Order: sequence, then C-alpha cells, then structure tokens
Amino acid sequence: MDDSTAGVVDALAWPGVFLILALVALFVFHREIKALIGRTKKVGRAGIETFESQPAQPTDEKKGVEEFFRTFDNPLVLEAEQLIQKDLKDRKIDQPSEREKTLIRALASTQIILHFERVYGILWGSQLRFLRHLNQRDQGVEAYEGSSFYEMAKLEFPTWYENLSFDMWLGFLRDSNLVLERDSRLLITVAGREFLKYLIAVGKRDLIYG
Repeated sequence: MDDSTAGVVDALAWPGVFLILALVALFVFHREIKALIGRTKKVGRAGIETFESQPAQPTDEKKGVEEFFRTFDNPLVLEAEQLIQKDLKDRKIDQPSEREKTLIRALASTQIILHFERVYGILWGSQLRFLRHLNQRDQGVEAYEGSSFYEMAKLEFPTWYENLSFDMWLGFLRDSNLVLERDSRLLITVAGREFLKYLIAVGKRDLIYG
C-alpha cells in the first residue's frame, strides 16, 4: 500500500468517519430523529419500543412541492422534463448549483417570451409604430408625439377607438413595461427594445390594423 492510499484509509478510519456520518444524518434527518425521540417508550436489548402514533403527515414544505407537481402532471410535461434533463446531461451541466443557475436562466427567458407573445397578441399597429418611433430617440419624446400616433389611428379606425382614450392606449404600453414616463417625457424601456428585437428574431409580421 503506497502513502497516498494509506492516507485515504486513515482518513476513513474509525471513529472519524462515523462521527462525520452521524453529524450528516443528524442534520438531514433531524425532524425524523426528533419525532422518534418523542415517541420512544424505552430502549432495551430488543431495540427501541415506541408509543403508538398516527402515520406521519407531510410537512407544509412537502405539501407545497406535491401540489406544485400535481398541477403540471401530464405526459407532455414529463416528456419535456426528459428532454431538459437530456440537454443538461449533453451539456455536462452536472453540479447542482450550476444546474440551478441554468434552469433559473431558462425559466426567466421563457417568462419573458410568454410576456412578449401575450403583448404581441393584443398590441395594435399604432402602438407598435409608436414604440419603434421611441426606439430611435434615446432622450424620449413629449407626450403629444404619442397622441399624434393615437389620433391618426383613431381617424382610420373610428369604431375601434370609440371607447378607447389616449390614456388607455398609452396605459397599455406602460403596463406592459414597454414604455415609461419620466419628467413628462415618454421613453422606451429595456423590455421595449428587447420586444422589438424579439419580433425581428422570430419573424413576426407587421401589425397593420389598429
């Protein structure tokens, strides 16, 4: 046995390794151990004798996880999970911390895409034209410039704009985090710029109506 092998054996020798494993078990299973101590009647040669008790109920944390997974429990989701797991394995993302960072980044990107798709589905052409107008002006524009886009669209589609005020028209862009108002000027947000880039990247058609 060489010195390096002997060092490994010494490191795992009794009682050091037992102490480490005992501490790990105490940390991981502290709730179970605490419950067992509370139910212990006596300890003898035959082992531990406990009081009769009801089956352990799932903790609030476990209930939350189980409810979450039941919400998304269907074959398509399971298939998608397998594809994600395979992709992580192919990319050699094996460490838990790296996997967590990767999955958080993927989830954040997915949420942004879903938001952009929702906005695009109900956005009107005049709002998109105004957003592009803002994208070319780093210092933003006065509010009246936005109202000119609104008024032109209202002339072209009077029925659609009959119950839609300029504040509502602009409010949708603000609520969607595409436009912000600062010092009485309207500016495009980071999300607004990324939204325009997204439309180009995925080949979305131009919005003609509205």
